[in-house]
Amino acid sequence: MKKRKSAWPLVLAIVLNGAILLALFWSYHINVPEAGGTPMQAQLSGGMPAAPVPQPVPKPAPVPQPAPAPVPKPAPVPKPKPAAPPQPSAAQIAAEKAAQQKAAEQKAAQITAEKHAAEKQAEKLAAQRAAEKAAAEKAAAQKAAAQKAAAEKAAAEKQAAQKAAAAQRAAELKRQLARQQAKAAEAARAKALQQQMEAGAKLRAEANMAAARAQQAAENQRMLGMLINTIKTRVSEKWSTNFSPALSCVLQIHLGPQGQLLGAPVVVRSSGNPGFDRSVIAAVEAAAPFVPPIGLAYSTFNQPINLKMNAEDLNHG
Repeated sequence: MKKRKSAWPLVLAIVLNGAILLALFWSYHINVPEAGGTPMQAQLSGGMPAAPVPQPVPKPAPVPQPAPAPVPKPAPVPKPKPAAPPQPSAAQIAAEKAAQQKAAEQKAAQITAEKHAAEKQAEKLAAQRAAEKAAAEKAAAQKAAAQKAAAEKAAAEKQAAQKAAAAQRAAELKRQLARQQAKAAEAARAKALQQQMEAGAKLRAEANMAAARAQQAAENQRMLGMLINTIKTRVSEKWSTNFSPALSCVLQIHLGPQGQLLGAPVVVRSSGNPGFDRSVIAAVEAAAPFVPPIGLAYSTFNQPINLKMNAEDLNHG
């Protein structure tokens, strides 16, 4: 826990500052200088000398700076004309030409020597590379032969192990097969007896089902015949024209659940007379819908129905 600071130093500082301000205020109102006289000094009651009154100090006038004198440009110095080189003599020209030719021959000899040295170095490098390549190929061939031999050995060992494992598995399978055959023989005898019993029951059931299907098919055919006769009777009622009694055609129709026509009748076998065929189609469409007889299965009723329409029957309908 921090100790609380004393307030006495702050109070003393405030009192001292107030005393100084009061002394300044008093000296400002008491020591007012007169014109032409000396300033008066006031004494503080505490015996402290009065602070001197600051007097304004006049600023010195700026001294004008002289303008800088212009610097004269140096006069251009004329360049001396180069003296004409002396003309070389014929002996000097010949000597210089001979020196140049000799230098060129030395340069050509140096280039030829460098070329021969480079060719020899290239031949040496080529021979060294060929030797290194041959050594690498030989090492690679030896390595490949060793790897091939190792692979062949591993393959032979693997094949031998596989043969042994296969022989062991074959023996085990043979034992399992013998056990399974024994179980299968027992199961076969039981199954044969069960099959005989099931076959007898199935034959009896199939015979019953066949008889029922035959009876239902016969009934469906009878009902379908009744439907066809009903359709022909209804069509003959809508027939209003006379054609040759020898004309006949076969139409195919599809009936819906309420006996309505599904699509237009299709001529399966034409009479050879388009007008007769069209009149039969119009009579069938006018006679629809047809009410199926009670008891006819929808699966039979929904099948395409072929109608053989004779002009003789329609004319006398």
